[in-house]
Amino acid sequence: MSTPKVILWSVGLALAWLMLVPTGTRAQQPPTPPPAAATPRPPVVLSPEMQERQNLTQADHQRLMDLLHMTTIRRGRDGNNKESPFYANYDEAKANPFPKLPDPLVLKNGKPVKQAADWWKVRRPQIVEDFDREIYGRVPKVVPKVKWEVTKTTNETVGEAAVIVKQLVGHVDNSACPQITVDIQLALTTPANATGPVPVVMEFGGGGFGPGRGAARGPLPAGAGGAVDGEAAHHRGDRGRTARRAGDGAMPSSTPVAFRPITAPV
Repeated sequence: MSTPKVILWSVGLALAWLMLVPTGTRAQQPPTPPPAAATPRPPVVLSPEMQERQNLTQADHQRLMDLLHMTTIRRGRDGNNKESPFYANYDEAKANPFPKLPDPLVLKNGKPVKQAADWWKVRRPQIVEDFDREIYGRVPKVVPKVKWEVTKTTNETVGEAAVIVKQLVGHVDNSACPQITVDIQLALTTPANATGPVPVVMEFGGGGFGPGRGAARGPLPAGAGGAVDGEAAHHRGDRGRTARRAGDGAMPSSTPVAFRPITAPV
């Protein structure tokens, strides 16, 4: 073997040895210390004002719980932990615990509605009661009245139908709390060529057809569900006819929904 090849082999072996076997200096280097633990944040110290506000909030929460005769609040669902008994359901097959809705023409006792009197005197009040208890909630006995005024009338087109849209403002009686001013924004849409009573569309606060209708200028006082110029709003048994038909002189009462088609009573 020639001298240059011997030198190359020697250099190669030396480099490989240096890469595989640590030298004395490298072997004596201390290991890299683990990262220091994060310094815990100091506890939040509430100011006397914040502490008083927190105490008032807790006291008000407990007051409401006592008024409702509640001892606990239902726990929320776990969205990620499938082993949790509170895991959120994502199975559509289990999403409807009531696949069979009540028949509107069958009374609570199972008997069918056969006459108009059965509907008006028995079945319809049953349905209204279900909506009051399960959907809308009870209306307080004392409800502020609402005085309605038409602020603007325009001719518009919805689809291929010509309609008349009236912008109304309902001024809630704030005599019980003069510091609060509540104006309910409402758009009332009727067919333009109507010659008699017709279905109407009421939009509270905006959305639905056309541009936004605005919003109330202040928070609605408790129980300000609205009334119609001398007509008590808690007359919920006639809800379907309160704003029943355009042209009969009845102005619509306030309603919890923002968009709701109103038809003649059935």
